[in-house]
Amino acid sequence: MKQFRIEKIVLDQLEESVQTLVEKNYFSDEDYAVSYLIDIVRFFQLNIDHMVVKPAPAYFKRYCVMTSDLKYVSYRKNRHTTWYAFFEEYDDFISIVYLNNNHVIGHLLEINN
Repeated sequence: MKQFRIEKIVLDQLEESVQTLVEKNYFSDEDYAVSYLIDIVRFFQLNIDHMVVKPAPAYFKRYCVMTSDLKYVSYRKNRHTTWYAFFEEYDDFISIVYLNNNHVIGHLLEINN
């Protein structure tokens, strides 16, 4: 299993997401929102090696850090929300460079329901 890391920009985005989730009343408090996002990151960390990997659409290439070979996987957290992790893969690690859900980026992906 390769090492798993998350780029700082994704960690910053997740911090902002906590505030958004609480402000929009999706979660009652910050602790619950943080727990929710940690579960998502942990899921990707534990399962990314065994998931169906797709090439990222051209729009998402802007998030590349070191390569131009961006891929993504999806995780259906509940019946309303699917999370997408975009990553670059190296010899010894996988680096998450962008993480978001269908409510924000679904229209940018070719999603077959």
